[in-house]
Amino acid sequence: MNKKPKVYLAGPDIFLPNPIEHGEKLKKICTKYGLQGLYPLDNQFDLSDLKRGPDKAIKIYQADIELINASDCLVANLSPFRGVSADPGTCFELGYAVAQNKPVAIYSNDTREYKHKLKDLHLSEDDWSVEDMGLTDNLMLIAPAQNVVHDIFEAAIADLSKMILD
Repeated sequence: MNKKPKVYLAGPDIFLPNPIEHGEKLKKICTKYGLQGLYPLDNQFDLSDLKRGPDKAIKIYQADIELINASDCLVANLSPFRGVSADPGTCFELGYAVAQNKPVAIYSNDTREYKHKLKDLHLSEDDWSVEDMGLTDNLMLIAPAQNVVHDIFEAAIADLSKMILD
């Protein structure tokens, strides 16, 4: 029996009010496309003995790295997270997978150009230029997926499945 390729599900989804339920929903979609979803909270372990801080952060980091290392590919939720850009942790995970030459796909619930997202904030003018590549976020996040940003998770998984299984 062939094993299903494993896809790490990167994104800030773990901060949703129902993160476990949401992760299970995403993993079911992966199964539909012949992939096994690895959700960050799958590597659950008891953190109750650790207080908020560096030790707890390192344990979580190591658990997430283990899942990415075990994956064959990665899908990243680059929806703006508490600002105009993607969650920094997700950006790291995406870069880590790309550095390992793993295929990636991305999606975002906001596909406006990055420069328009910034303009809509009505920030005060400064002397910094704004990247203007016509992309939804920084080019270093979008280019690894060949500048394709899907608007929903399922479209990204379908695309990733074709890359991996075809």
